[in-house]
Amino acid sequence: MERVKKFVEALEKENIDAALICNVEYSSRPTTMYLSGFTGSFSFLVITKDSQFIVTDSRYFEQAKQQTKFTLVEHRGSNIYDTVVGVLETIKPKVVGLEFSRISHDMYLKLSEKYQALYKPIDHIIEQMRMIKEPQEVEFIRKAIQISEEALLKVLPLVKEGVAEKDIAAELEYQMKLLGADGIAFETIVITGPRTALPHGRASERRLRMNEPVLFDFGAKFNGYCADITRTFYFGKPDEEFVKVYNTVFEAQSLALEKGSGRMTGKELDSVARTHISSCGFGEYFGHGLGHGLGLEVHEAPRVNQSNESILPVGAVVTIEPGIYIEGKFGVRIEEDVVVHEDHLERLTHLERKLQMF
Repeated sequence: MERVKKFVEALEKENIDAALICNVEYSSRPTTMYLSGFTGSFSFLVITKDSQFIVTDSRYFEQAKQQTKFTLVEHRGSNIYDTVVGVLETIKPKVVGLEFSRISHDMYLKLSEKYQALYKPIDHIIEQMRMIKEPQEVEFIRKAIQISEEALLKVLPLVKEGVAEKDIAAELEYQMKLLGADGIAFETIVITGPRTALPHGRASERRLRMNEPVLFDFGAKFNGYCADITRTFYFGKPDEEFVKVYNTVFEAQSLALEKGSGRMTGKELDSVARTHISSCGFGEYFGHGLGHGLGLEVHEAPRVNQSNESILPVGAVVTIEPGIYIEGKFGVRIEEDVVVHEDHLERLTHLERKLQMF
């Protein structure tokens, strides 16, 4: 309950009497899991200094009993808001914190109509807490990465001419689950040929051909925590242009991994890789940020991009993923997951980064 204690202390500093975390069809599942341990898709948390409640229905009541130490309130009836308001009325908070970025306007209206209070945003409080990982969280991410890497190594021998992107992706997801993943962090991306120029392309029926690249962007989940890894391979013999682009991305990432630390802003670290890519003549082909935070969600704070002028916090886990995408030809991206330390970045990923050919 140490997280709840820290959370309540942060609420008190902003004069918020209670927090209401609304998890409806996974809308606030990461926050719910982070604070209470509950992993179901339907619940409301009510958190104050002196009490912590979880409201859920019969589908998840037994699960909640097993997963959380919060006081359980079982919802019966047709209107969940009546049950939640009943809990609020027992503690009578005047100021209630909500994750406004995770609830609909309709949900806010229903809550505010049924319970009169001043509602204030608490997204920033939760973001700041989740950004800095506890040692156990890092170990869960490390395990998710290990599962992901082992799965890819099992799948690579199956990558042959004529195999469809969708089939490779399905096998990779199957292997991750077989190795102990409790899910996948996001829809597995396997794209080939000119489709590798799509930064977030989806696996399709397209079949791999000789002398073209294949890009994997994938990640397992372990105890709710995500891995996020990208590797670009070449099937056949690459031409000089592809090798030059690949080496540029590799060098840019190497510089970021070498120079990155908890003394830099997200913008400064992004600039390390971006400057190198631009100096090699490919600046216009690197359109996204260098990386992002990683944890219970595959994309979370802090951002490693041109707009983040905040120092990267020690203890954060972030991705380092430069890429070059030339429309109609090919794309190259390499992605590592790292822990931010005061004077360096610790790599959690261990797959080979240099160009590999089949």
